[in-house]
Amino acid sequence: MGRFRHFFLILTAMFLLAAQPCAAAEADERLEAFLDETAALYGPTEADVVKKLGSPRQRQAVSFSNPYDATPYEIITLTYDGLVVSLYSMEEGQRQFFHQIRIFAAPGCFARGVCRGIPRERLAIALGQPEEVEGNVWRYSDLSGYNEVSFTFDAAGLVDIMTWTAEAD
Repeated sequence: MGRFRHFFLILTAMFLLAAQPCAAAEADERLEAFLDETAALYGPTEADVVKKLGSPRQRQAVSFSNPYDATPYEIITLTYDGLVVSLYSMEEGQRQFFHQIRIFAAPGCFARGVCRGIPRERLAIALGQPEEVEGNVWRYSDLSGYNEVSFTFDAAGLVDIMTWTAEAD
């Protein structure tokens, strides 16, 4: 009986360890879909963001160059009341994609009804448990480490700040 129990425990441990990469891959796919769905709410270009949100209070364009890539680009930042959207812009604006969407004081939502003011429990239902918890901040990131979404909670446990970030590699 003891040998059988020992064998069963080893078999169970091996099964659980083998299941971990699948769970991580599923969480990564879920996050990628969430990031894509959120970006689609705002549109793929600066013109789409302005069409959806109106003229920004401020527009800033900062030029960048990368020592590993000769193609220069800009980061365009559109500032609204309680919301900041920034995009990477390449080839004189012909190619644009999001760098960051940050909602910190305006009523606003990401995909799947994830909005400022929802409780921590509802966020967990929409996205699952976070990969990282640091104080009142939950972070979800993809396997590449370049894409992340974070949520800061207020004292009542409600989402206060939402930040969607995609770093260019």
